[in-house]
Amino acid sequence: MNTKIIIATLGTSALLASTSISQAQDLNVNWKGAPEFSSADGNYKIKLRGRILADWGTVSDNNGKVVDATEFRAARLGVEGVVMKDIKYKFEIDFAGNNTNISDATIEWALKPVSVVVGHFKTPTSLEEQTSGRYTTFMERASFTDAFSFSRQIGIAASYSQNDITFQAGVFQGNANGGGGTVQGRTYASRVTFTPKLKGGFIHVGASAFHRENDQGDLTVRYRQRVPSHLSGRYVNTDNIDADSDTFYGVELAGVMGPLSVQGEWGWMKSNGLTGGTDAKFNGGYIDVSYFITGESRGYKNGAFDRVKVTNPVFEGGNGAWQVAARFDVIDLTDTVAAVVGGKQTSYIVGVNWHLNNYSRFMANYSKSDINGGAFDNESINTFGLRFQVDW
Repeated sequence: MNTKIIIATLGTSALLASTSISQAQDLNVNWKGAPEFSSADGNYKIKLRGRILADWGTVSDNNGKVVDATEFRAARLGVEGVVMKDIKYKFEIDFAGNNTNISDATIEWALKPVSVVVGHFKTPTSLEEQTSGRYTTFMERASFTDAFSFSRQIGIAASYSQNDITFQAGVFQGNANGGGGTVQGRTYASRVTFTPKLKGGFIHVGASAFHRENDQGDLTVRYRQRVPSHLSGRYVNTDNIDADSDTFYGVELAGVMGPLSVQGEWGWMKSNGLTGGTDAKFNGGYIDVSYFITGESRGYKNGAFDRVKVTNPVFEGGNGAWQVAARFDVIDLTDTVAAVVGGKQTSYIVGVNWHLNNYSRFMANYSKSDINGGAFDNESINTFGLRFQVDW
């Protein structure tokens, strides 16, 4: 995709939208990381959005140091807004990895408590996956989310959010960034959450499931995963398994009480074997705990964690918000009954996050991973990473 065309399109969209607003109504400006322009009656809004996540990391295994490198984990630019009160839109491009890919491209008809969204967006799966990378506690999401290929697809979904309950279900087919056959398989996905409030906090309970068909002519699936660093190679890998689809089930539990947060999930994936073949079953999950030593609390909205509000930002002379965290993470890609030995990876992760203000933070993560089975049996891998993040 041509970068100049994309930037020109974003700029033109912003100009036309802001011009329409100024002609129709008085113009209001609010700052939410970047300026948000809106009509006085709130029927029209537009805001530039984006993020930069710059990473450095090292990875060492039984052979010594194998990675010492940098990357942009994300470098996104886009727009979001409202047209005629209840029609929302979002369009965002990611330039990381020397590629240009559409991240989110959605049109939403927002009718409280129900909404319908169409476009390219995440399938409704997993608390960790639905929480934006801007707000996750660790630099990388839990292993099972990547190993089981949770992703964005083109689709349509209906959502409900009211009285501490959220529900979303949709049908998806294909990807905005190409790939796949001319006859694409469909994904049917749903997720439900319940979040009762407590004095000083809340509990989150959730579950999700999907059934994902292969594209026509594709009769294999594969699951694999890195240790907790995107710069790392993959140490557990099933290689290709004969199957025409797969099915996932997952459960979620989290709790926040003031500065303390506890979060955990477990998921099961089954590759559905060809006629007369064998199904293969895998699983993975995590549990973590985090604490703001400066007293803040994790944000939460519509079934996912949200932005942290920093009490004493650095630019106001404060110390920012300091968060410490630890996680136990497992992904098991071995099923001896199905004769698949992809390996089991167990990781121990600790991290420190320094939020300078509501829109920027520094992150430091250390992890130790042990491999049992597979091509890298008995490997022990250590990673250390730093992230410098800003979003708007």
